[in-house]
Amino acid sequence: MPRLAKVPTPPPPGCVWIQEASRLTGLSVKTLHNYRHLDKGPKPFPVGRKLAYPVEHIDAWLDEQRNPAPDADAVHSSRPPRAAQVAPRADAGPSAPRAQARCLTAAKRPPRTTKPGTTSVTHPHTY
Repeated sequence: MPRLAKVPTPPPPGCVWIQEASRLTGLSVKTLHNYRHLDKGPKPFPVGRKLAYPVEHIDAWLDEQRNPAPDADAVHSSRPPRAAQVAPRADAGPSAPRAQARCLTAAKRPPRTTKPGTTSVTHPHTY
């Protein structure tokens, strides 16, 4: 018995399948699947194993994306808030000279007074 040719099932009237919805919205099929589980984007409904998207829902969602409703409670700025300027503490304590010593480059380091690999009380660190 010969196999029947696979004819694509047409979507319900006024609806498109997810591939066409992807093309219309500019979102990938994977993103539309993710949006469905996050309750975002146009709302599909299942038809068997497929997802049908009403064209009205797609158009409404695209209009919403083009003209978002203003949020009265939030003030949006294009720049992030400035970081607080912290002045150096006057009582920096004994850790301040040690931190400055770590920042010395090789050209500013004092000359070695001991052989490499040995330590002394005056030079506990090898360079």
